[in-house]
Amino acid sequence: MGILDQLGVGEGRLKEYSDFVNRYEQGHPSQGYSDQEVLTRYGEVAHAASADQYAQAAQKALSKLSPEERADILKMLQERAAARGVALPTQVPAEPKELGQVITDLHGKPGQLRDMLGANAIEAQQQGSGSNPIIEVLSSPAAKALLAGIATMLIKRVMAR
Repeated sequence: MGILDQLGVGEGRLKEYSDFVNRYEQGHPSQGYSDQEVLTRYGEVAHAASADQYAQAAQKALSKLSPEERADILKMLQERAAARGVALPTQVPAEPKELGQVITDLHGKPGQLRDMLGANAIEAQQQGSGSNPIIEVLSSPAAKALLAGIATMLIKRVMAR
């Protein structure tokens, strides 16, 4: 069973996905859609993909980012992992293959990548804020581009069939 079968995607949804992919491929990967749309598309396809499909998508999405953006994502993940007592491999280069594997490993544990990207959750809980921390983190163009890119690469894979 493929991703589309799992999602029950029909003709109308294919058009929505195609539109999302087109917007991702125009301009910078963090622009052209709202944070909520990125989260929705990512949520729809990320958990329906196999670990190998996800790893390939993460690597391709990271390859679309600049070395500085990848370094920012790596630094963010390392800081947030340390704050949560999550062990990440040491000396990870900010290269698509290696960083993609770290992201895939975090994604493999339900909720962990979301929690890592939602690092403001600790502060929000301490302050009693009702805001959604993952939406706050998507104000980071690199984090938004990463999630949009993973979703796009998975959608493109399915649509190529």
